[in-house]
Amino acid sequence: MSIYTGKRDGKVTSVTVDGVFLDPRTDLRELSSDGFEWGYVGSGPYQLALAMLAYHFDDEKTALGNYRSFCETVVVRFSNDGWTMESDAIDAALEGVIEVNMTLEELLNKARGIVID
Repeated sequence: MSIYTGKRDGKVTSVTVDGVFLDPRTDLRELSSDGFEWGYVGSGPYQLALAMLAYHFDDEKTALGNYRSFCETVVVRFSNDGWTMESDAIDAALEGVIEVNMTLEELLNKARGIVID
């Protein structure tokens, strides 16, 4: 089991996994050029969510498909001053989550059988 830790020193944030700095995984998607953040929804928290999921699952597709919901349900709740999360809590947080890569209107139109090209 891995332990993720986020710390803030003034305006500088750092995130480690088992004491080693977490790779931001901008190779998958660069969501923030300013590094990791947490406690709200934005580019820095999205980058953190993506990096955590990429490390945890070691699977780009799973990380890319779930980082938004993970950010909006978990990363937003991290304490501004610092936080710790065990890897099994990541699994629990994503249990039952299904990421839909379309707008709500597109999803509703699809469910209604309406095709718009």
